[in-house]
Amino acid sequence: MTVIERLKSNWKDKRNLCLAFALLTLASPPCLADPTDRETSLPAALNGELDYLLGFVGKNRLDPHRFDAARIGRLLDFVASPKDEARLYRAGERNGAASAYYESDLRRSLDHLLRLTYSNDIPSVFSAPSTVRTERWTTVDAPGQRLPELWAQPTAPDKPVVVTGMEHLVNSPDSHSGAYYEYDLYRTLLLTRVGGRKLLISLSSQTGESRVGRKGIIVGPDDNWDYLYTDQTGLNRTGLGWASTYMYGSQSVAFYLETETSPPKTRFGAFKWIRAGWAGINVVNSQHIFSGLRRFGDVFKRIAEHPRTDDTAILARNFRAVARLPQSRLKRLTQDYLAGLRKRCEEEGLLADGEVQALFRDGHYLDSLSREDMESILAIEYAKQILGKPHYVELADEFVQME
Repeated sequence: MTVIERLKSNWKDKRNLCLAFALLTLASPPCLADPTDRETSLPAALNGELDYLLGFVGKNRLDPHRFDAARIGRLLDFVASPKDEARLYRAGERNGAASAYYESDLRRSLDHLLRLTYSNDIPSVFSAPSTVRTERWTTVDAPGQRLPELWAQPTAPDKPVVVTGMEHLVNSPDSHSGAYYEYDLYRTLLLTRVGGRKLLISLSSQTGESRVGRKGIIVGPDDNWDYLYTDQTGLNRTGLGWASTYMYGSQSVAFYLETETSPPKTRFGAFKWIRAGWAGINVVNSQHIFSGLRRFGDVFKRIAEHPRTDDTAILARNFRAVARLPQSRLKRLTQDYLAGLRKRCEEEGLLADGEVQALFRDGHYLDSLSREDMESILAIEYAKQILGKPHYVELADEFVQME
């Protein structure tokens, strides 16, 4: 039975049927002249190797210490191989979830990327400001519940370094629907060597249905990373504000494979599956997933390769300074940020919307933010500052004062 037939048989309310068609439209990027329109399915053998890897993450996972890199040889060959940029590669569906593959070559060693993205002191949002609001490991199966210093761990092909745990994530507003979601992920990291090359495999699997999607607002161009988060259920689209949508499930397999060049580079390749929509119907397709991966990957590359992220020790020190800020000072800096964002909303004509106006009235939005939310805002402001982008808060004085 097709999706439309299911809609007709299960949904008697005309409003529901209209929503379904709207969501199907929102889930697809605009029909532009994009070379990635040429979708290509991966061979079944590669899907089998992806299944093998995903067996090491989740509630009933296999023991990751038994991981054997020889079992994913063809998959690693695919990741390392040149690609036809005119194609969108996708793996098979998993539990009804569509998939897509994205890759990027980073002019950084794997050790550097590990310091940047898996440090206990550098927040994840710093290297993913376009796609993450807040992200933290809530459980780490290691001494002290802290991520080990992966860049300092010895690696051998027969003895992978393993990290498992749980992560809590709130993503940024979707660029098509405006909704944002909050959910938990099982996580597994495998650090090893293959053919003399360092390799990190990052696995994730959503624990269950997300919290209901809430309205987010992208202020100005998405590349400004200026987002507002409301507590209102629904989509930030005219006529669809009432819709209750969910992320039903997501999984990912990401590779960080270092090259043998001097200086070394790292091939980042990621497979992702997402099932999301309304009333149990998945409205996400491969192009939508690829668009989200590229939204993350392009920004990640710019931040990771920037000269001002050369010294991750300085970054870590500065973020420790932010973590030690008194609550009153942190709130004051956030207030300065919101004053700038309100002015930007006015310039974009967003204050004509009563819901947006209400966010800024009587300090309502500021009072709704947790310390984690405020620290995340400053992390994004720091990333903007490093890249020379317009920003609302200067943090240099804070870093000097806390040295």
